[in-house]
Amino acid sequence: MKHRFQNIIRFLVSFGLLGLLGYLFRHQLGASISTLQEADWRFLLLAGLIYLLFILISAWRWQVLLQAQRLYFTTWYLARVFTLGLFFCKLLPTSIGGDVMRIAYTTRPGMGPQAFSATLLDRLLGFQSLTFLAIIMGAVISLRQASALSLGAGRFTGFGVVLLLSAILLLLVAVTLLFFNDRVYLSVHHLLNSLGRKFAALVRLSGLVERTYQAVKNYRHQPWALVISFLSGIGVQAALSLAWFFTARAVGAGVPPVYYFIFIPVLNIVVNIPAIGGLGVREAAFVLFFTPPWLPNRLSPEQALSTALLFLALDLFFALIGGVLFAFMKRTPQSIKEGKKEE
Repeated sequence: MKHRFQNIIRFLVSFGLLGLLGYLFRHQLGASISTLQEADWRFLLLAGLIYLLFILISAWRWQVLLQAQRLYFTTWYLARVFTLGLFFCKLLPTSIGGDVMRIAYTTRPGMGPQAFSATLLDRLLGFQSLTFLAIIMGAVISLRQASALSLGAGRFTGFGVVLLLSAILLLLVAVTLLFFNDRVYLSVHHLLNSLGRKFAALVRLSGLVERTYQAVKNYRHQPWALVISFLSGIGVQAALSLAWFFTARAVGAGVPPVYYFIFIPVLNIVVNIPAIGGLGVREAAFVLFFTPPWLPNRLSPEQALSTALLFLALDLFFALIGGVLFAFMKRTPQSIKEGKKEE
C-alpha cells in the first residue's frame, strides 16, 4: 500500500504539472507545434551527440569510484548499465530507480557495500559538482552585470541566487563529512538513536546511516578518486547543459550558453521532487527559468515549451535504449580480477 501510494503521488505530480503547463500555455500550443515542425535537426543531432558524451563521462567517473573499491569494469560496460538505469529512472513509476539497478549490475559476491558506496558517492559528489558549477557561473555573471540575475524587479539579485546555491553546497558538504569524519558521524548517530526512542522512523534512518558510513569510509584512503569524481562531475553537468542549449538552438532560441550552466544544474536539483523521472517538474522548471523578462534573449513561451518537449523526447530515446539493454544484458557477477579488465 505504501508503494502504491507513492506511485500515485508521482503520477499526480508529473501529469498534474504537465496538465497545468498545457493549460497555462494553451494559447501557444499551436505555435509550439509549428515551432517543433520547423526545428533545425542539425542542432538536435548535435544535442544527441553531446547527450551521449554526458553518458560516457558519467560512466567513466563512476568507473573511477568503483576501481577505488576494487571493482573493475570497462567504461563501455558501465555506459550501458548507466543507460539501462535511465530506463528505470525515466519510464517506470517505481521507487526502485536507476541507482538500484546500477548497484545490481556492479555487485560481485561479498562486495555489495562497495558497489553501494560507489554509486552513493557518485550521486552525492555529482550534486556537489552541479551546484559548484552553477555557483561559479552565477558569480561570474553577477560580477559582470549586477542585474543579470535579478528576479522580481530586483528583489532577489544574482548574488542572492549565488548565496542560496552556496547554502545548498554547504549542506551537501556537511552530508559528506557525516560519512568521512568520525566525530560528525558519532554525533549524528547518537542524536538519531536518542530521538529514535520517540520517533520510530529515525531508528531505521540511524541504521541506514551506519551501513552507509561503514561502506563509504574506505574512500578515506582514496582521495584521488573523490577529487577526480568531483572534477569530472563538473564536465558531466557542462555536457548536459550544452545538450539543453543546442536543443533550444534547434527552435531558434538565443539565450547565451552561460545561463544554461547556471539554470540546468539548478533544474537537476529541482527534478528530485517526487515524480516519474522528473516528468512535468523538469518541463515546468525549464519554462519558468528561461522565459522571465530579465533574461537576455529570453525564450518565447512557444520556444520554451518546444525545447522542453524536444529534450523530453531526447531523454526518452536514450531511456528506451536502456530498456532494450535491460531486455538483453545479462546481470552476472563480473569475473574481472584486479589488474585484468574484460567485459
